[in-house]
Amino acid sequence: MKEPVYITGSSMLSSLGIGNEAVWEGVLGGKRTVSERSYTLADGEVLRYPVYAMPGLHLRDWAEPDTARRLTEDRLHEDQDFVYLLAAARLAIQDAGLDRDTLASAALVIGHENLGLNHLIDRIMKPGHAAGEDGTLLHASPLASYDKLRDDFFRVQTFPYLFYLADALGVKGISYTVNNACASGLYALELGSQLIRCGRAETVLVVCADYAHVTEHLWLGHKGFGSESGRLRPFDLRRDGSVLGDGAAAVVLQGSGQASRSGRTPLGRYLGGSFRQDSWQMALPDVTAHTYSRVIEEAVRTYAGPDPAAVDLLIPHGAGMKLWDAYEAKEIRRAFANLGGPVPAMTALKGYFGHTLGVNSLLESVLMLHGMKRSLVPGAFGHEQADPKADLPLIGKLLHKRVGLAVKTVTAYGGFQAAAVFENVDREEAK
Repeated sequence: MKEPVYITGSSMLSSLGIGNEAVWEGVLGGKRTVSERSYTLADGEVLRYPVYAMPGLHLRDWAEPDTARRLTEDRLHEDQDFVYLLAAARLAIQDAGLDRDTLASAALVIGHENLGLNHLIDRIMKPGHAAGEDGTLLHASPLASYDKLRDDFFRVQTFPYLFYLADALGVKGISYTVNNACASGLYALELGSQLIRCGRAETVLVVCADYAHVTEHLWLGHKGFGSESGRLRPFDLRRDGSVLGDGAAAVVLQGSGQASRSGRTPLGRYLGGSFRQDSWQMALPDVTAHTYSRVIEEAVRTYAGPDPAAVDLLIPHGAGMKLWDAYEAKEIRRAFANLGGPVPAMTALKGYFGHTLGVNSLLESVLMLHGMKRSLVPGAFGHEQADPKADLPLIGKLLHKRVGLAVKTVTAYGGFQAAAVFENVDREEAK
């Protein structure tokens, strides 16, 4: 087995609050804060959609004055995606106690689905901007313009955020942007761990974020994503779709030597994961290929050992979508049947803060690790009436449970399948 990578700092931001403790307390309190977000188009039409919304964050609160001024000149203060990334990164750096010298040699991995794109869309679709004054860009209306360009918008990716965020944080090491749809967080975590294992970095900052923008709601609604009831019910008999959420998360990764020198107790260990591509359809899994069950099997065999009973907890994607939850349940059962053991205890977390897209797998992993540290597993919020066809051992309410090994899995649009294994830093006591 490869040398484990230590998670020495973390942060969580969601509708439940800003910071690890605020989010954790929100989970314990069973908070659920779905609200209606309004978006005014350039022609005056107002679009409304449900969101697990975070309060707006201000760039000036997360950057030094000179840095904030430079970023504001480049209009980054208007871009909540960037502000979320910066805030999550700052909080994780603080949690890990990193100094300037360590940061200067650190690597940076950003996970995000559409860096810079929402700001571009706002420049086109919202009032007060020059684009479309002659009607050539907006066509009949801003919404008609979006509909015409919908697929083009979601093919655009940008790299400047690496420059802006590294500059704001003082990070000088190797840097990457990762976009693997809902699996971006686990892919980013794996990339960061590989940088440490191959000696390219001693410290890696992995940060993911997503602001629930109106065009995500429109595009995903076109793919059958959204819940008509506005409720996210993972694996529930009455599930009818997902609900977007604002979110951000970050972790500081370090090798054993660097982690021990810090003098701090790590949050947990990342042992590794399995990743495969299912390239059948953009928004539908290939149910005959069993790619998802294969990554779960590979991750458990490689990093949990020959006995699948060693896995104490599994947290699936649990998007609350009828087809995807059914597919996911079958694949999880198949994986553990092939492994020769029962499906471990499970919970699903999106009912607390919504489907946060590009950050969801990292945010849920961090929340899982904080639960492992406290020997507490949150219940699957929104799962009220079990779907007998799912047949999964979902935990219904907060459970006191020692967890030595946990698995986070995700099956994403674009065919990105991932499973990652995490270990309690005090596993022997956890057994």
